[in-house]
Formats: sequence, C-alpha cells, structure tokens
Amino acid sequence: MCALRGALGDETETGSSAIESVPSCSRLRFEHYEILTHEDGTPMELGRGAMGVTYKAVDISLRRLVALKLVNARLLGDESANRRLVREARAAASLRHPSVASVFHLGKSGDSYFYAMEFVDGESLDKVIERSGRLDPSTALKVTALVAAGLEEIDKQDLVHRDIKPSNIMVSFDGDKIVNAKIIDLGLAKGAVGEDDSISSPGTFVGTPQYASPEQFAGIGADIRSDLYALGITLWEMLSGKLPFQGSSTELMQQHRHAVLPMEKLAGSPQPINSLLEVLLEKDPTRRFQSPADIIQVVPTITKAMDSRSRVSVDKLRSLAQESIKRVEEPKKDWRRLASLRTGFRFRWLGRLGLALLAAAGLLLVTDFFFPLSFLHRQRVIGNPGEKSIAVLPFESLSGNKDDLYFADGIQDEILSKLSKVSQLSDQSHLGHEVWAR
Repeated sequence: MCALRGALGDETETGSSAIESVPSCSRLRFEHYEILTHEDGTPMELGRGAMGVTYKAVDISLRRLVALKLVNARLLGDESANRRLVREARAAASLRHPSVASVFHLGKSGDSYFYAMEFVDGESLDKVIERSGRLDPSTALKVTALVAAGLEEIDKQDLVHRDIKPSNIMVSFDGDKIVNAKIIDLGLAKGAVGEDDSISSPGTFVGTPQYASPEQFAGIGADIRSDLYALGITLWEMLSGKLPFQGSSTELMQQHRHAVLPMEKLAGSPQPINSLLEVLLEKDPTRRFQSPADIIQVVPTITKAMDSRSRVSVDKLRSLAQESIKRVEEPKKDWRRLASLRTGFRFRWLGRLGLALLAAAGLLLVTDFFFPLSFLHRQRVIGNPGEKSIAVLPFESLSGNKDDLYFADGIQDEILSKLSKVSQLSDQSHLGHEVWAR
C-alpha cells in the first residue's frame, strides 16, 4: 500500500495534497529528507549525470516536495566528487531568481554530501523536444528569454554555468502551454575569474560537446558569453528538433570552431529568430551578445517583427544591444560628469578663497609696515612668555611749548643708548617698537 500510494501520488497529485497521501514508506532517508519510491520500490529518479543523481523526495519537517541530489553511487567517498557537489550547491544557493532552481539545504550522509533544491513541477526541455519534435517559434523564443533572465542573475553573481542544454532546463506548463523555465544543475558552474584548480585543471575541456562554445573546446577561459552560445544551440534544437552540428567529440570540436552554420536547415524558421541565432552562435565571443540582458532587450523587437512578418537584420539586433548598454552607461557618465563639475566647482571656490586670504594677508602686512598695528606685536611678545623684555616707547611732552618736543625725543634716545651697553640685553627692535630682552 505504501508503494502504491507513492506511485499514485507521483502521477496524479502535486503539491501538499500529494505529500499528505505519501506515508513514510521509503527507507532512503537523508537527515529530514526522504526519497519517494515507485510501486516496485525503486527510487523516483528525476535526472542523472556523470557526477550525481537527482531524486524526488519530501521534506519531512516542512512537508513539501524537493529534488534531492546525491553523489553517484559509483563515486561514493570520492573526495573530488564531493567537492564538486558542494561547489554546485553553494553556487546555486547564491542565486534567487524565478528562472533558477533554488537550493535549500546542504548536508552530509556518511562520507558523501547531498543537497536539497526546489522541486520544479514540470518536465525537462529535452523530453519536451523529444516528445514534440520541435517547438513553435514563439514558444521557443519565450523559453530563450526566460533562460536568459536566469543567466542574467547567474552573471550578476560572477558565475558561469558552462553546461546550458535542454536537459538542464526544466519547464512548467499551464495546460499545454509552457509558462516558465528554470535552469538547474550548476555542477560545472565556476566563478567568472577562476576556480579551484584541484577540481578542474586549466586548459581542459569542460561542458557537453554538442552545446559547447568554441572557446570551451580551445580550453581557454569561458565566461557568460559561452553560456549564450549554448543557449543559441538550445534555441536551434527547439526550432528544428535537431542539433546544428553532429558527430564524434573530435568532429564536434572542429565544427563548432570552424564550420559555417547550416542556416539552410532552418528554412521554415522565422527570419528574425534566425538573425538572433546568427548573433548567438558567432565563433568569436566578441561578436556575440555580451550579456544575457542583450537577449532580453532584443526579444520584443523580434516578436514584433514575427507578428508583422517583417525582417530584422543581424546588425539591427547588435545596434539594439549597444543602445541598451548606452542607456545603462549614460546615467553613470552623467553622474561622473556631475561629480566632476561639483569637484571642479569646489576647487575653483577654494582657489578663489585662497587668493582672497592671500590678498588680505598681504594688505595686512603692507598696512603694518607703514602703520604698525600694536595688536600684532603684542601677540608676538606674549607668544614667548619665558622671555623678559623692556620696551622703550616714545616720550610725550606735556609742555605746551613746542620747542620742548626735542627734549622728549632726546630722553628716549639717551635711554636706548644706555641699554645698548648692557651685555645681558639683546635688541628686539624688529618687533616694531624698541624692545630689549633678557
């Protein structure tokens, strides 16, 4: 009965009602997560890769469905595989976006790690393509825009996915219409600048050959533009049901790096989407769109052209992307220009203030030279309180007789003459008055 309820819950119910109908039948427990099983007792597997396996599970504590990823059984205890899984979980946990599956928990069971992520109620894109043969152009363009939005968030976190392909994209449906797409499996994700050399050696190929960019085959640094190339291959496959290049790994490497795109295979595809593909699948990454935001920017123009059955050139798409960059950069330039003007104004104002202060100081010195200002000299004398001094000021005649004025001047001269003969006194007359100090 447990196995039967698990199977029925998987096929007929979703959400909390499905969880309530599934008892704790499975013995595959990882902390508070329990893997659900089919009728025959086998785990409900959602996906499998070279390094890990993802199962449908339930969070016992929160009673919600999750996707639980474990290290592949043949790699249990492998330290390198564990490091890859941990790196993948941490990379995904740093992202919060409707088009990227969220990671909730990283745990350890025995010698191996596992992590729980958002369960996407839908189907992988590769299965949709396999079942449908091809998607209608409008739906394919919509999925491309949704994935580009997820890649934009990945780019903001300075990450590169390096393995964008239909099997790593989950789509959700409303009836028979695709309403959302989510990027999953960041197992090959790395920082845009570099990564742990103990996990991936420089110069080695990383990715899936059918979707890899020319620079990935060359073993040089991959950035977000490599993900855009892979998204272009995915769009091609959605439109035609087939890949543009096929063959062995060696043949694929040669074709991705040097072969001309077989655009004739997309004869039934709308011309505006074909122009988009030509930009995304440029061999030279500098000639592709430079960010996922560029794709989002041109999608409305492509949609409008498809509706009106008009054409959109490759150059037009590139110019639209450049205009988008200018709109983002222009406010930054305006801000820098305003900051520069403010800085220049401050420097000019300070310069003028400095000149005014210099002029005032010069005027004060000139005035003091011709008309000695007593407060300046008083400050200078007081400024050295440890020095004893005698100041000899001019004598004033109280006599009404002007002929006696010479007598007052003679007294000052006589005193100064006497003081000059005292060896312990030094002349300080440069202070403006006749001052002698000891």
